[in-house]
Amino acid sequence: MALTSVPWVEVRETCTKFADFSLIDTVAFDALWIVVETGYAEVDGGRLYYETRGKGPVLVLIHAGFLDSRMWDTQFELFSENYRVIRYDVRGFGRSDIARTKFSDFKDLRGILDHLRVKTASLIGVSNGGRIASDFAVEYPSMVDHLVLVSPGMSGYKSSGPEEEKLWEEFDKQMKPQEDADREGRAADAVEMDVNAWASAQTPADRERITKIAMDNFHVHVDNPWKLQVPPEPRTWQRLSQIRIPTLLIIGDRDVPAQILMVDNIHTHIPGSKKVLIQGADHIVNMSKPNEFNRTLLEFLKQQTQEIQA
Repeated sequence: MALTSVPWVEVRETCTKFADFSLIDTVAFDALWIVVETGYAEVDGGRLYYETRGKGPVLVLIHAGFLDSRMWDTQFELFSENYRVIRYDVRGFGRSDIARTKFSDFKDLRGILDHLRVKTASLIGVSNGGRIASDFAVEYPSMVDHLVLVSPGMSGYKSSGPEEEKLWEEFDKQMKPQEDADREGRAADAVEMDVNAWASAQTPADRERITKIAMDNFHVHVDNPWKLQVPPEPRTWQRLSQIRIPTLLIIGDRDVPAQILMVDNIHTHIPGSKKVLIQGADHIVNMSKPNEFNRTLLEFLKQQTQEIQA
């Protein structure tokens, strides 16, 4: 474990370029220093890198499947003014160990929370991070305060019908050339296909940032950690009706068309869930429309907390 201190004035000047700090209580700006704890959690078969900062209710940020925890830079800094925020690199990504044996992402997340002595947390997952969050929620429901699924994947998912199936088939055909790029080691070409598909609404600066993170994680195209993944049984899709956790689904209107239908389908299967469509956002909603994403998330958490207190 390591502790680093970041001058708050530098953080604030940097982050206000990307986020609306009016969302955070003004008293929080009295902080002069932000302490970041970094470290590795030992899990079955490896070590996972994590970072945590802030105090209060716990939020866990889980990254998308071709990126790593750096995709949460803005939210990690912003949310830590009112919450204890944890972000980590999923096994096989970032600074976490490569998968060598069979493993389960939801058990890895449990290992991190146990390592940090966290009893309950709100989970926010994008794409593959949404799959991990929902897997965890059905396996350890008493540990989840709120569940936020952003353009999520889903273990055992069944499509809503012919229209969605056709759209996924068209998308798979669109991405078919990526297999050749992966096999031939053309990292830049393979990553560009991912960015074009999943991050089409980013600013030039964020597109460059996403491309850099994706290039750093290109090894997952060749040494895919999902081939060793052990999903929960029964699969999460079959257990959505059992979820009683306050749940929010977020999707961008510029996401992959099949993904939009998938989120609609998931929404109808989780009792009492809420769904928000963010205009102008792609698959990586928190980066393409950060202010709208931050406001939507924080208002959901605040509203749910008020309802519980009432």
